[in-house]
Amino acid sequence: VNGIVSFGDMVVPYQDKITLDGKLVQGWEKMNGLIQPQVTSSEKTKGSTVTPNFEYVKYYKPRGVICTTDQRIKGNIVDALTKHSGYRPKHRVYPVGRLDKDSSGLILLTSDGRLPNASLRREQKQPKVYRVRVDRPIGDDDLKSLRSGITITTVAQRDGKSKPLTAPTKPCIVTLLSPRDVEIVLEEGRNRQIRKMMAALGYEVLLLHRVRFGNISLDRDMCDGDWKVLNMEELQWITSILEESPED
Repeated sequence: VNGIVSFGDMVVPYQDKITLDGKLVQGWEKMNGLIQPQVTSSEKTKGSTVTPNFEYVKYYKPRGVICTTDQRIKGNIVDALTKHSGYRPKHRVYPVGRLDKDSSGLILLTSDGRLPNASLRREQKQPKVYRVRVDRPIGDDDLKSLRSGITITTVAQRDGKSKPLTAPTKPCIVTLLSPRDVEIVLEEGRNRQIRKMMAALGYEVLLLHRVRFGNISLDRDMCDGDWKVLNMEELQWITSILEESPED
């Protein structure tokens, strides 16, 4: 893809160049039913980057669903969406980021290969809001520790390899909702971060639920397994993220 050896990576139709054994693959977009968008001069002026070729949906992920597109894995998110929730994507869609199997709530899915990198890259990480319930009342000192940062060990991907990373978490907003419930706003996204932060303080997470990602939230009428196509306001936010993303 664009001169780089790739394995199952997402590509952008009519922008990325695909080669196989050194030969340019032409016409793959039309073979997959993708129509090249006609951009008017006014759209160019506005810098519109969201096109009808791409799909953008928000999904209320139930607990037990795994954020993988590998349909050989039982409980994968593709089967959950298409077989149980009735979503029929025209193109292959991918989750933007992850929620672990035991967590629930908002996750975005898209066929736009630019969005995961644009929204998750280090300089453009978007705030994510979680509701968390633990097994006992949270003390004031522990709330301060959660807000200022806690040293945890997570697995980080570097140069295609998994490496352990032991470092303090970045300061975050933590609001006490009840003795055992908090709302946490994170901008970093280390693996199982909230669960490990709580475990470091001696708490067990009983419920972990994401309610917002950037400017996109679960609607009040959404329940486990529900999905919705993003509305115009949400798509405008997606456009702003893509436009602000630096060219690679």
